[in-house]
Amino acid sequence: MSAQGWWDGYFDETFVDIYRDFLTPSRTEREIQGLREMVPLDSGADVLDLACGWGRHSLELARSGFRVTGLDWSETLLARARKRAKAAGVTVDFVQGDMREVPWTGRFDLALSMYSSLGYFLSDEEDLRVLRGAHRALKPDGVFVLETMHRDHILADFTERDWWETEGGATVWVEREFDAVEGVSREWTRWSRGGESGEKYHELRIRSATEWDALLRQAGLVPIDWWGDWELAPFIHSSENLIAICRRA
Repeated sequence: MSAQGWWDGYFDETFVDIYRDFLTPSRTEREIQGLREMVPLDSGADVLDLACGWGRHSLELARSGFRVTGLDWSETLLARARKRAKAAGVTVDFVQGDMREVPWTGRFDLALSMYSSLGYFLSDEEDLRVLRGAHRALKPDGVFVLETMHRDHILADFTERDWWETEGGATVWVEREFDAVEGVSREWTRWSRGGESGEKYHELRIRSATEWDALLRQAGLVPIDWWGDWELAPFIHSSENLIAICRRA
């Protein structure tokens, strides 16, 4: 990804400290269990984890016997992922790179975009680059899974201000605004810990299911199932999550 976006430098150790408490091992296990029920795969299948972060899904999939490749822009998060893989005794090929420029063709049985990692670039054109790259990377009968925030739910339960304390001893304050025309959520995060403090900013395009359906099909990824959470609840207007299971056309 270009160094001109908010994401350059955003995904550092402070990011890990701020959000790690929400992304617990039990949550990860539940997500992978749901994923495996939604997409039955043979042991040893090849999986691509786009924007893999510190590898929480990649490692769990590797433990389950899959051959996993994780792609991410942040060297900080990848270093943490490699360390965690070594400690867990599993093998994952972690690759640094731009998810708009997926370098593989016809290699994977499954490609994943989890935890709202699409939408960073705000425009349909840029997100289509990611989706088309995922399409190219899949085998002819491959599956693409998108898990992201659901616009209808976000707007119905929009929270302009929030705060929490992390296990690492930081206090975090968040302010948000949502541009209903552009479909963009903007978020300012301030944190302090002891004598240290700082601020982060990010923005994310949040789409409706209708918009995602059109974009996925434009990329050659045909939705075959929609789910509202990892417990396989049906996707409805009030679902907190949007999970689309797509076949490569």
